[in-house]
Amino acid sequence: MYLNAIDNLQLYSQLSLTRVEDRMLIKADFPQKFIEENNLVDPFLYVTIYARGGERVRVIDEGTTKIYHLTEATTSPLTYHQILTFAIEHSKQFQHLTS
Repeated sequence: MYLNAIDNLQLYSQLSLTRVEDRMLIKADFPQKFIEENNLVDPFLYVTIYARGGERVRVIDEGTTKIYHLTEATTSPLTYHQILTFAIEHSKQFQHLTS
């Protein structure tokens, strides 16, 4: 599983635990090749940003109920940064990091 591009990120849902973490469900347009190679039906991103540093990015496929963990090694650096930047911009606690 290697994700080299992603488009049309849209915030779907958010949960913020003050001084702990922000969790976001993000809808996105995944490349067709990525969807076919991994047998995905209805994938979305699940991003967790921790207040003490760090993040976790996952792809959850609603159609097959499978969870895939994305890391900088399994995602192009530009795409990984794009996902994290979008999540930070739409988080309740970490928006100050983008200015």
